[in-house]
Amino acid sequence: MKTGDPRAIYRRCEDLVVCDLDGGSALLDLNTSTYFKLNGTASFIWEKLGDRPMSADMLAEELIQVYDVDKAVCLPDIQNVLAELATAKLVTTVHP
Repeated sequence: MKTGDPRAIYRRCEDLVVCDLDGGSALLDLNTSTYFKLNGTASFIWEKLGDRPMSADMLAEELIQVYDVDKAVCLPDIQNVLAELATAKLVTTVHP
C-alpha cells in the first residue's frame, strides 16, 4: 500500500451519497456510478473529514480518543486509507 503525504490536509469530495452499513459505510460516486465499501476505520475517517478538512495526524489524534490504539500504530494505516481514498477520487488535498 502506498502512504499519503503526512503534511497533506484532506477534504471529502462532493457528489457522493453515503449510507451506513453494519460495521462500515457505502459510498456511491454520482459522477461515475462507482460504489465503494468502507470498513469501520475508513468510515470513521470519512465521518471526521465531514466535520472539517484534516491531516492524517489530526485524524490519528481523533482515533486514539475513541479507540484503544497507539498513534504510532494507527497513523500509517490512516495514511494508507487516505491515499486509497485519494486514488479513488473520494477525497482531495487542500494543502500542500
